[in-house]
Amino acid sequence: MMRFPRLFSLLATLLLVAPAALAWGPEGHAIVADIAQRHLTPEARKAVLALLAREGKTRLDQVSSWPDEIRKDHPQTGPWHYVDTPLRAPDYSRRRDCPDGNCIVARLPHFLRVLADRNASPQVRLEALKWVVHLVGDIHQPLHNADRHDRGGNDVKLVYFGHPTNLHRIWDTGILEQHTGLRMNPVNYSFDHAATLKVALRMDSRIMAAQRMQWTPAHPLADIDAEAVQWSDHAHRLAQRVAYGDLPARRPDGWWFAYQRKAWPVVRDQLDAAGVRLAAVLNAALR
Repeated sequence: MMRFPRLFSLLATLLLVAPAALAWGPEGHAIVADIAQRHLTPEARKAVLALLAREGKTRLDQVSSWPDEIRKDHPQTGPWHYVDTPLRAPDYSRRRDCPDGNCIVARLPHFLRVLADRNASPQVRLEALKWVVHLVGDIHQPLHNADRHDRGGNDVKLVYFGHPTNLHRIWDTGILEQHTGLRMNPVNYSFDHAATLKVALRMDSRIMAAQRMQWTPAHPLADIDAEAVQWSDHAHRLAQRVAYGDLPARRPDGWWFAYQRKAWPVVRDQLDAAGVRLAAVLNAALR
């Protein structure tokens, strides 16, 4: 029989060696997808359902984490999920941060254009749809848009609400799970879709009309290159001010209560904004 200290050590190891940079975790990505699906136009909804039907699926949240699931077999896609803008830099620089176009700021517009291309095959467009759903979520995660020579916070080891983890992981899942009570299985990354959908619907219902107007791009397809830069820059500033800025250098027991109070509103607004913007880009691409 496994003793409890050994069991705790095993769980801690699983958390620390789990794949890095899975932005928001599957629950967060599902929330973004669920919010977006509620606001698709009839034309976009029909097109989305037709593409998803190729794999026997009916909801965007069923494919929202697919790009993370394939990373082990397709390691070349890893850099597509983030951009390493230096933490002290004021904003994104294509020449410095993405000279080869191999980062999220470049790949998101690419896949959106593929999705909008009626001449592309349905299978190619389905894959592009999966990438768009996922990358819109990723680009709103602050630690996917900043780096302090620590792999986006993955090397910042800490304890959060009594659990050994790292800074990137608490922004992926810890802050969200602590507030909502959602729980992901750390072994296979499965989660309760029904419970997550309830959280998404509750979050969506609390988005104010003024916020929707502020977050919705006027020309989401034509201006997607500029939009991607703006979304990344905003997330970068949140990493500076909150993710790193509010992280105390000394972290005694209980430090996490104050950090959670400051971080949750940021996580909530970024997930909400990602859902609103995902609906906007899908509606534009699939009209």
